[in-house]
Amino acid sequence: HYLATPAHPEQPGKQNSLLACLLLGVLTSHALAFVSECGGRPGFSKPSKIVGGTDASRGEIPWQVSLKEYSIHFCGATVIGDRWLLSAAHCFNETNPEEIEAYVGTTSLNGTDGNAVKVNVTRVIQHPLFDPFILDFDVAILELARPLVFSKYIQPVCLPLAVQKFPVGKKCIISGWGMKLFTKPEILQKASVGIIDQKTCNFLYNFSLTDRMICAGFLEGKIDSCQGDSGGPLACEMTPGVFYLAGIVSWGIGCAQPTKPGVYSRITKLKDWILDTISQLPSPGTEHISQHTGLLASQSGSPEDVLSSLGLLLGLHIPCCVTAQPVHPNIPSSHITSLEGVICGNK
Repeated sequence: HYLATPAHPEQPGKQNSLLACLLLGVLTSHALAFVSECGGRPGFSKPSKIVGGTDASRGEIPWQVSLKEYSIHFCGATVIGDRWLLSAAHCFNETNPEEIEAYVGTTSLNGTDGNAVKVNVTRVIQHPLFDPFILDFDVAILELARPLVFSKYIQPVCLPLAVQKFPVGKKCIISGWGMKLFTKPEILQKASVGIIDQKTCNFLYNFSLTDRMICAGFLEGKIDSCQGDSGGPLACEMTPGVFYLAGIVSWGIGCAQPTKPGVYSRITKLKDWILDTISQLPSPGTEHISQHTGLLASQSGSPEDVLSSLGLLLGLHIPCCVTAQPVHPNIPSSHITSLEGVICGNK
């Protein structure tokens, strides 16, 4: 990022939720098969001792994507499903979607390791409330031309529930091929940053933050995201070995400047739009959604529960603890129990 412009970055009733998601599993066995695998790093076996600005090992950030236009890297993105990526809306103000390619499965920006998987992007959808001046609602959904094949080096990150909290001081990982001492690195860079108190960050930025923003970094500076990192992940290990997407690299003032931490798009405030948008897109693998959603929140449930169920159907990675009742007349409500154990990221 640079000078205030983009480039930075209760448990439900247990007797009401296993069969509900098992039912979803029957309908969408493929989605369910990998929904329990999100957020893991099966290709990374080294101890996770992260310091600022170091090379990432292959498989350490398996959801990292390099977006290129005319073969030139311009932004990062994050894998959230086999056909879906998330990035920052500001990355696409001056791009031609037909020329965008996504590179996954590699730490090499120029593909020198021979491991990159290249997939064309067929659709870019910026949030309809995206404000290019204050960078509010700075998120975009990218649809891929073909599904990714998940492996040790290509994995989706988990999407958090809307109620998920990322506590102040929590150490999370930022990554990207952005500027490093005025040059772009060849190898993917990663660093550990801490979540910063919202009120403190809002004060530091002259009260310009919105609820769709979250800050991470260090008040003394030195570690941060920068130009070219935009759209990349701020991922937090919330349970051992399982990472959740807390934010998308959005903006800041300078790079690694004291009292100017990175500002990220807050996923918990944007997830509902992400799911709603994907569910309405006519594409292979989602055409059947309107026919098979089959679950409505009961009085003890919430819209969050429905979206979690929808996430499974969409092939996205969202924890599913559903308190629901069937809308299908042939399935009595007594047969719907809790979906416990089908939580994204569990291995």
